[in-house]
Amino acid sequence: MAWGTARPLGLPTIVATVGAADVTLTAGSDITGFTPSAALIAGFQSTWAYMVLVFATIVLGATAPSALVCKLKTATPTTLDTLTIPPANLVNSAILALSFCLVGTASSTLYYPSGDTPVITFNGTGQNSTLKAGSRAVFAFWDVGD
Repeated sequence: MAWGTARPLGLPTIVATVGAADVTLTAGSDITGFTPSAALIAGFQSTWAYMVLVFATIVLGATAPSALVCKLKTATPTTLDTLTIPPANLVNSAILALSFCLVGTASSTLYYPSGDTPVITFNGTGQNSTLKAGSRAVFAFWDVGD
């Protein structure tokens, strides 16, 4: 894509935790940590992908989960990308300051013209943990071609 003023991409959407509060990540379930209040719609017809920057603080309990997975999903829900937190980081009573990127599948129909309401979920194994208020997800569109 040629950059310029003819086809601006717009600003990213910054999303706080659900309810702008701490979110209990109940073990064994995909728990929504972030989702925008409305569908995100690409600026024009093209092939797009989500690029999501996640900045999360997660507090583990006295017994840490044995696994923790973060997923980027569509509203349907179809999983577009996953990140498994390295198990060595899952230490009893730890406070994890995480920053990572999730990238959605390229599509010429999912993001335009009606858009999609993406969801970021967390799923821990064995023990609950807490996604702290103040965590953020930054959703942006990536134009991957016409």
